[in-house]
Amino acid sequence: MIISTFFGCGPDLPEGWEDAVPIADLVQQECAGNPYEDYDERVEVDFTAPVEVVYREAHFRCEQDVEAFARIDGTALGVLVQPVDLHPNVVPDCDCLYDVTMHVAEFDGVPSEVELWRRWDALNEPNDPVFIGTAAP
Repeated sequence: MIISTFFGCGPDLPEGWEDAVPIADLVQQECAGNPYEDYDERVEVDFTAPVEVVYREAHFRCEQDVEAFARIDGTALGVLVQPVDLHPNVVPDCDCLYDVTMHVAEFDGVPSEVELWRRWDALNEPNDPVFIGTAAP
C-alpha cells in the first residue's frame, strides 16, 4: 500500500489522527455505484482476528485510490479512509462508490467497537473527517 506524503513529512493525517498507523491489507473494488442517486455509506465488521472492516459504498472521486489508517483508543478501534493523493492537481469530473475491505492486523485482540471515518481530498473545504458509522461485536 502506498502512504500519502506531503512534502516528504509522512502521512497527511487530520488533527487527532497523528498517531494512527497505516493499514497494510486494503483492497479497493472498482467503481460500482452512482453517488448522485440513493446510496448508503456504511461499515460492516467481522471481529474475528484479524479484524475485517468493510466500508460499503464509499463515496470518492472516480479513479481515486484510497488508503486507510487505524488508531486505537483503549479497546476501541478507529479507522480513517482517505485518498492516497490528498493534494491532486487535476481531478475527474465524477464521483464513484467503492467497497473497501481492510484487515486490521495492527489491533491485537477483539475491539469493543469499530468507528469508521472518511476524509476527501484537500480540494474540499473544510476537509475534516466525516463519521460514517460504528459496529460492535
